Amino acid sequence: MYIDIHTHKPPAADANEIRVCSVYKDLDAVHAGGYYSAGVHPCHLQGYARDLELLKTVALRAEVLAIGECGLDKICGDYELQRIVFRQQILLANSCGKPLVIHCVRAFDEVIAVLDEADVKVPVVMHGYNKKMAVAQKLLDKGYYLSFGAAILNDSMPAADVLRHVPADRYFLETDDADVAIAQVYEKAAELRATAVENIILQVAQNFKSVFRK
Repeated sequence: MYIDIHTHKPPAADANEIRVCSVYKDLDAVHAGGYYSAGVHPCHLQGYARDLELLKTVALRAEVLAIGECGLDKICGDYELQRIVFRQQILLANSCGKPLVIHCVRAFDEVIAVLDEADVKVPVVMHGYNKKMAVAQKLLDKGYYLSFGAAILNDSMPAADVLRHVPADRYFLETDDADVAIAQVYEKAAELRATAVENIILQVAQNFKSVFRK
């Protein structure tokens, strides 16, 4: 069973694939029978007050496994407003006991600071990780998880090297909005970690059960 923990594709019809579909524009687009993460994206803050109120209700639904993607992005929007909205989602995740899926662009130290200030009490997953090992180590030292996507398919990308070294119980795999199959990401992960695809499948499933309680 392939598990794609962050994608913008619709729920999978394939019995061999689980998708956690990320919604942030239409927060009420959560339907029975699928798995979702729901959040207010830092680059889509128009109507954020309304979206935060809706998120409080949506977050309680059984289909919603995580809050996010949420976080900070230094190349879009009102950065101070991003911090306020991010903090509110951390508090929501704490209150409903669901993990956070983080969007972070050029703001890793700031994301860590806000998570600390808000006293995050749930697992934190940094989605689409593609920075060097030095940054990864900071995140791992905080107890966070790293999720790797299509970037690992290019051996020259930092993500490919980091995935070789990240502890087995601290990573996930995803497709995000890339036009790739999750099976392709798993196959590359197996190559990078010098193991069989079946071992990657088993490890990600174990991590998924631990963090997302499924």
